This record gives sequence, C-alpha cells and structure tokens, in this order.
Amino acid sequence: MAVHPAIQPTLCVIGFPVAGNAMQFATERALTEAGLDWKFVSFNVSPDDFDEAVRGAKALGLAGLAFAAPFETQLANHVDRIDPDQPPNPWIDFLQPNQGRWVGSNQLGRAVVELVCQAVPEPTEVVILGDGPQARGIASHFATKSLACQMVDHLPLEHLDSGAAVIHADASDGAPFPLNGLETAGCQSAGCCVELSLDTAPQLPLGPQSIAISAVDVLVRRFANGFCDWTGLPAQPSTLREAIEEYFEL
Repeated sequence: MAVHPAIQPTLCVIGFPVAGNAMQFATERALTEAGLDWKFVSFNVSPDDFDEAVRGAKALGLAGLAFAAPFETQLANHVDRIDPDQPPNPWIDFLQPNQGRWVGSNQLGRAVVELVCQAVPEPTEVVILGDGPQARGIASHFATKSLACQMVDHLPLEHLDSGAAVIHADASDGAPFPLNGLETAGCQSAGCCVELSLDTAPQLPLGPQSIAISAVDVLVRRFANGFCDWTGLPAQPSTLREAIEEYFEL
C-alpha cells in the first residue's frame, strides 16, 4: 500500500463492546517489531451507528479496518470487492483499501482452514459444532476450498477417523455452542479439534493422536494474516501469541 510520508497510517477495530478485544494490543506489538510508525485504535460503536461509523472510517482514509462482534456479518453494503477466495455475502471481518476500492476478507475462516489443513493435510471430513455466525463464516470458507464440511448439533460418532476435523464453534445466538450433556467422546478419534472460545471449560476431549488447535492459535493466525494483508509485511507469530496471552492473562 502506497502511503504519503507525511501521513501516519492508521488501522482500527470496530466492535460493540470492543473492550476485551486483543487486536489493538497484539497488532501494536507487531507494528513496533516491524519498525512501522503506524497507529492502531479501537472504536466502541453502537449498532445503530455502525453504517455511519464505517463510512466515516473509510472517508478518513484509514489503512485498514477490522470488525468484532456483532458486526462481522454486516459488511455487505460497505465492500466494493470481496477477496476472490470468498463466497457471496460471507462473514467479513477485515477491510483494506486497494486502488481506491475496499476489499473484504474472511480472516476467521481463512485462519481455521489453514490450521486444519496444516494439522490434517487432506481432511476427509470437517464437522462444525454449531450454526452461529462464526460457524457459518468458517463453513463458507471451507466451501471455497472445495472441502466438504457440515454444521451439526451432535457428533456423528460412528465414522469420525484420523482424517476428520472437529470445530467447536458457536450457537445461533453467537455464544459458544454448549457441550453440556452432548456426547463428545467420539471426537477423540478425529485428527484435530479446534476450539474458538477462550473459555477453558467445557472443551472437546482429545484422543492420544488428536491435534489440539486452540482459540489462541486461531487468533494468532488470524491476526498474522490480517497484518500481512494490511502492511505487506509478516508478523512474527511468537510476538502475537505472547501479546494475546498477556492480554488475556493466560
């Protein structure tokens, strides 16, 4: 991205509430490490003011925008172009300017797909527990990669194998999909299990061969990918992980 030397590029995250979001804390660490004199700010925006806030942020010439709950599914009217890897009307959590147009991307879905395929290079099955906004956003990104996945409210215990991935996502209200009373022992045979919530319990049980992908792992990959898209430079995963763990006191 070409930036005038007299203008300090600014990034922002918009949420409601935005408190408790680690993106500014972690990204500022990455900006400092990369030697970039950029700023990152967080905006707490009421849903009633969301459209106006996005238009204002774009008018101010920000270098990139990120979106936290509940806004990741409300960007369709603010995107000039969607990343070619994205399906129509997806979950959009990052925006960046590109030659005068604002490009939307699904960094959550991208991060989960990359981590799953790293753990299980050729997944035979992807099972997403839940049907909430995160679950749908992740499912849409798997679809762009021609990887079959299904959103369910229980685990198909009889045929999960070492090529399967289980993702503990969210319910329709956006809260973590409840595992209490749900038979989850079958996921112990899966190749990997992904947790999207930072809550320590309840979580999917792991088998001896299962690879655990934590919510921190997802945040690190998501922030790193977004940082690279915004700045054109890599962010060190170890720096982001340290910042996220410090922020959440993990």
